[in-house]
Amino acid sequence: MSKIITADICVIGGGSGGLSVAAGAAQLGKNTVLVEGGKMGGDCLNYGCVPSKALLAAANAANAINNGSNFGITTTGSLIDFNKIHDHVHGVIADIAPNDSVERFEGLGVTVITEYGCFVNKNTLKAGDKIIKADLCLIGSGPASLTILDALKDLNYILILFLIDYLMNILKNFFFLNKDIDLNL
Repeated sequence: MSKIITADICVIGGGSGGLSVAAGAAQLGKNTVLVEGGKMGGDCLNYGCVPSKALLAAANAANAINNGSNFGITTTGSLIDFNKIHDHVHGVIADIAPNDSVERFEGLGVTVITEYGCFVNKNTLKAGDKIIKADLCLIGSGPASLTILDALKDLNYILILFLIDYLMNILKNFFFLNKDIDLNL
């Protein structure tokens, strides 16, 4: 039998944007549910932003060694150990992961469901054996979210575009589902 959870807001996607919204909503006292079927932290933590910056840091270190003569430092060049670079990248991910963890978000008061979700109707989501009924649903599953826009175009949903640069960086590709929101777009 399915467990029914009632929430003020249901955030779908545990990437950087979804986590930011879930944390903020919980801190504002909203009953918040976060649904993430993949890895907490999403692409940014696990495959994109963080690993690429860690890899760039290693490349910058190698470049500094190789160009030390510009500063009066003579070296015989850098020796690249790809296994150690791999360990460095995954170490950086591991250092950040606790900030994006289920445990941290549950500690903030967010109900975290580690399942993929599917809409039953505009305010109801099924994730595993749970049914989430929310006043507001936010889809924050990254660029994949945009592929469902065609399916929603004839429905009574609103696409909210964030124009402020800061929000664009954090909340890319998000849209809210709720027929009662009128933004005069």
